[in-house]
Amino acid sequence: MGELRRAIARGQDERRTQDRFLSTLVIAAAIIAAVRLAREDISTPSPRLLSTVADSVSLAKMILKRVVGQG
Repeated sequence: MGELRRAIARGQDERRTQDRFLSTLVIAAAIIAAVRLAREDISTPSPRLLSTVADSVSLAKMILKRVVGQG
């Protein structure tokens, strides 16, 4: 019974860590996109806006992997 509780606790710890990295990724991508789009009109979705956001997410993922040591 103790092993099951430890396994559940370990799973919960891993999930919290994953959630923390995901929120870090979202914040980083938002900052990158905001800097790149500082002087752009972002009131309506456009191909340029969507492309910049996608590129920002990719860049944030790359940075996070590098910082964590997985890349």
